[in-house]
Amino acid sequence: GAKSRITTALYRKGAITDGRLNGGIYLVGAGDPALSSRRFATRHGLPHTSMRKLAKRVSKAGIRRITGTLRADDSVFDRRRGVPDSNWRYSPFIGGRLSGLSYNGARSKGEPARVAATGLRKALRKEGVTVKGGIGLGTASKSVRKRDPLAEVRSPTLSKLVAATNKPSNNFFAEMLLKRTWAKAGRQGTTPGGAKAVRRFARREGSGVHAVDGSGLTRTNRASPREVGRLLAAMRKHEAGEEFEASLAIAGRDGTLGGRMQGTRAAGRCRGKTGTLIGVSTLSGYCDSGDDVVAFSILINGTDPTKARKLQDRMTIAIARYRD
Repeated sequence: GAKSRITTALYRKGAITDGRLNGGIYLVGAGDPALSSRRFATRHGLPHTSMRKLAKRVSKAGIRRITGTLRADDSVFDRRRGVPDSNWRYSPFIGGRLSGLSYNGARSKGEPARVAATGLRKALRKEGVTVKGGIGLGTASKSVRKRDPLAEVRSPTLSKLVAATNKPSNNFFAEMLLKRTWAKAGRQGTTPGGAKAVRRFARREGSGVHAVDGSGLTRTNRASPREVGRLLAAMRKHEAGEEFEASLAIAGRDGTLGGRMQGTRAAGRCRGKTGTLIGVSTLSGYCDSGDDVVAFSILINGTDPTKARKLQDRMTIAIARYRD
């Protein structure tokens, strides 16, 4: 749902006595792509899930010293860091390493979950809480997770995460959210699983879109303009349709369309999602012509993307004049 959020939690193992936790803690990820420092989120114009809030809540619980290890649990996802096109390895086109527990877009080298745990330890130190046992990786047991979380922090709403994906074309967010659609109790989030969920959803909505990843970077993603158009038309009637439409870049105003179609009939009237690979350029979305809202999809293969974008702009401007 558009208003749902992703929760990152901190669990303890051990008793608390006189401000000391005699044991360790587990930082349990849930696939939130926005977990970051405020500085990172501001610099990159991204929504922000605060690691500092977790640390503040530990301090508020009266803990000043943790004798055990801070362990990072990324088991909500598999550990494939990329997509099929990169043979599941890290891809610079995604921008970060895919992980069930990431921090600052997982752009740093090294194990993403360990980087996240390091970020938490620094935040704890700023709140006057020391961790004596170091940092490690580990999966929190069922007995540990039966307890109420020591602290937790929730992401911005899913509608805000989706807008942060679609408007600037954020491949990392797209892949993280795809995996999250497949994750549930007893089942890890995976790229193939998430893509399967997308295909099922598209079929239910009368579209034959064939997805294999979240970002579109893999060339075995397949769809015709008619199938994309059907999906867009169906989304107008969906319970999250308004939020979905609002997540798309506005021609001449923002996102990947901010510098396109400025001063034309399409500016402010058309919203869309771009897609670019070597030899491929696409634009799909909606235009409000005044009398009607028109769903459109322009997919061009074997092209120079710069020339293709000029043609797409001309076509979109014409669509914006439909029945004018």
